[in-house]
Amino acid sequence: MQERVSEILIYMKDHLHEEQSIEAIADHFGYSKYYFSRTFKQATGFAASDYLSSLKVEQAKQDLLRKQADVTHASLNAGFMSLGTFSKNFTEKTGLSPREYIKEVDRLYGVAQTLEQNTVYRGDNLAAENQLTYQIHASVHYPDEFKPAIIFVGLFNTPIPNHRPVIGVALKNNLHHTFINIPRGKYYLLTCAIEKTRNPLRFFDLSDCLRGRVEQTIVLPEDDHREFSLELRPPLPEDPPILINLPKLLTDPFKK
Repeated sequence: MQERVSEILIYMKDHLHEEQSIEAIADHFGYSKYYFSRTFKQATGFAASDYLSSLKVEQAKQDLLRKQADVTHASLNAGFMSLGTFSKNFTEKTGLSPREYIKEVDRLYGVAQTLEQNTVYRGDNLAAENQLTYQIHASVHYPDEFKPAIIFVGLFNTPIPNHRPVIGVALKNNLHHTFINIPRGKYYLLTCAIEKTRNPLRFFDLSDCLRGRVEQTIVLPEDDHREFSLELRPPLPEDPPILINLPKLLTDPFKK
């Protein structure tokens, strides 16, 4: 199945409007649900169900941002059969309910535009003062012709950026950053960049923004004090969706 992962990921995206289940997708490719789920996780690092629900939320978010549908129709267009399930998934992955998300767009865009220096986001799950902690160094590189407004770099618990990062930074000036006070664990170092724009939707719909990741899992304390390089590139069809609500992270009470 390893050699068919890209094909499977693209198939899931192309058939998003249909009523899909992991069992039906597995059957389409000739696998049992158990084998498909286990091998998918081994090959990609994330669960098939999490990837599918993230795709659905991304689709609904785009409909809402472009005012192409109300909450109910955005839910149906994304393949959610239950409005309650949709709202629960949307809130978990963006930090706001669908209705709150629509109301907050203009305010949060204004906050993002006024940032004048690097802004660090510290999650509430960082280590306590008396716990051993570690640090890593990250540097970001992007094509010469690209003009970034904000570059976000974060340590995540899974390869899908659909949850609060353990720690993150919004870079506006210096493209090098040292993350400190990181607890023992396994992490994924991911980045995305928003180009300079007057369109507020670009800060929320990150589907076509440049992105990058460190391919290896970062394990602490083994990788303590290591330097990691992130190369920004255009999105690929098989890339997982980026669902973090970046402007909200920058106004979050955990921001320091």
